This record gives sequence, C-alpha cells and structure tokens, in this order.
Amino acid sequence: MKHPYPTLLVDTLILLVSIAILLLISSVSLGGGGGYVNVESPEGSFRYSLATDREVVAHGPLGETHIIIESGSAKIIDSPCPTKTCVHQGAISTASGWIACLPNQILLTIVSSANGEAEVDDVAN
Repeated sequence: MKHPYPTLLVDTLILLVSIAILLLISSVSLGGGGGYVNVESPEGSFRYSLATDREVVAHGPLGETHIIIESGSAKIIDSPCPTKTCVHQGAISTASGWIACLPNQILLTIVSSANGEAEVDDVAN
C-alpha cells in the first residue's frame, strides 16, 4: 500500500490548525453581549447596545419590523413580509451573525466593540 505524499499530510495539518485558530479567535474576540446591534433600514442606520433589553421598531417599505434585544442577543419577532423567514431565524449574538428581511429592506448585524467596554449611543447615524 502506497502512503500519501508527505506534503499532503503537512498541508492538511496546516489547514486544520488554521481553522482551529480562526475559530478560537472568533469565539474569544467576537463573543456576544459585548457590542451592539446595527439595524439598517431605508430610514438610516441605527445602533443599539446589546447590554440593554428593549424592543425596537424599524420602518421599511412594507411596514414595521419589530426587533427585540434581550440577554445580549437580537432577533426579529414580527415583520410584514409575506414569508416571515426573518421571524423564523434564531437570535443573533456574535459578530458573525446577521438577519435580513429582504422584502422590507431591514438588516440586523452584530458588531462587537474593540475592547468590550466601549460605550455605545442608543441611536447613531
């Protein structure tokens, strides 16, 4: 039986180590609750702290999209879009998370603060 090329084994090992390092970095530096949720709508871009529980209403061409921020995460709880796909998505709490309501032109993204302690205004343009 012929052994795989040594370079193939080394390349595979490097790839696996790189993936592990990226996952570790993202889980440490982009963890939930330490930043804010950015809500983009036709009216503008608004930022809300994940540290404060609240309900936010974003206005789009179809009507009002209701967003709830609680326990360091955000989710859409109601929207006038026909399929309600955005409502059925789970809550987001890390910087890699996002929720889009395309028919109503609403986009939620989580952005972590640089040091986890920066103050964020309730609304910023």
